[in-house]
Amino acid sequence: MPTVSVVVPVYNMEKYLDRCMDALFAQTQKDMEIILVDDGSTDSSAKMCDDIGLYHGGVSVIHQRNKGLTAAWKAGSRAATGEYIGYVDADDYIDADMFERLYERAKEKDADIVCCGLEHLYEQEPERSWKEQMLLPADSYDEDSLRDQILPGLINNGSFMGRSLMPNRVTKLVRRQLVQENLELCEDEVSIGEDFQFSLCMFLDAKRVEIIRDYFPYHYYMQPSSMTMKHDPSYMKKIGIMRKNLLRIAKLKGKEQVLSSQIWNDYLCLTVLYVKGIVYKQKKLPYPNLRKQMSEVVNQRSVAWALWHYDMPALSKAEKLFIFLMKREWYLLIYLCVRIYFR
Repeated sequence: MPTVSVVVPVYNMEKYLDRCMDALFAQTQKDMEIILVDDGSTDSSAKMCDDIGLYHGGVSVIHQRNKGLTAAWKAGSRAATGEYIGYVDADDYIDADMFERLYERAKEKDADIVCCGLEHLYEQEPERSWKEQMLLPADSYDEDSLRDQILPGLINNGSFMGRSLMPNRVTKLVRRQLVQENLELCEDEVSIGEDFQFSLCMFLDAKRVEIIRDYFPYHYYMQPSSMTMKHDPSYMKKIGIMRKNLLRIAKLKGKEQVLSSQIWNDYLCLTVLYVKGIVYKQKKLPYPNLRKQMSEVVNQRSVAWALWHYDMPALSKAEKLFIFLMKREWYLLIYLCVRIYFR
């Protein structure tokens, strides 16, 4: 049995795959297996995967028709045989000691999950890099402390985007059995929050979680063409799918009572960000067009419910004001606030 299985989803990554694999082959952790999942690539990525698998021991390759990121990492997870499973996206890279440090902590503490931080990088603007890690007060959590201290604010702690759970799949080493038992709860159609559904399942079932603080071995590249950098007209549909699946997971795990309001709070926060983005990501559009888009969002039944039933006592005055403007459908004031703030 390998110590660690590393799943690498690959879709049209011919530009970055060699860099990612060089980092994996340089890992100091022994007895690793690497699983490349080609998700129906249309460039040379599929052949690159086959060549890597042919010339390097410990590498297996899965080819499938294009089903999306969630389906790809799920396929790799099903095939994994290691004690623990980790994930690396093909356009990113990791430090040489990442999996050794995570695995050592997992074995030392008999942990189900070990978490580290990551560094966000912008290929064209390296000076914009920034680091992110789990915002939890302690480094170790057993089943009782997870339930009593973390669960009440796991998805929303009462502040705007107040996620105690850092959802990134790639910053976690997880016991294989825990992953494989939860794969069917992660819906392939979720395209925003695909990591959120994964991490929520893991944390709700974990008996011990370890945090390696101030350690950022994962280097995550923000692509200029990514959905966070441009307006996405289908965004509200996507976060609606995510919300429904998180609520379904919470119900199936018997945590609906404690997580339901948190999930709705998170949904509202994402909606607020989207409304702001309607304006600042489409600066060339005239106000009437933007007003129409904002109105279509605010008048969705799910958004209206979230606006009138949210429970976030730690919001700032500016955040409370913005939500108030959305409630009252004062779109001109929303427009002016966003244009002034993002000028």
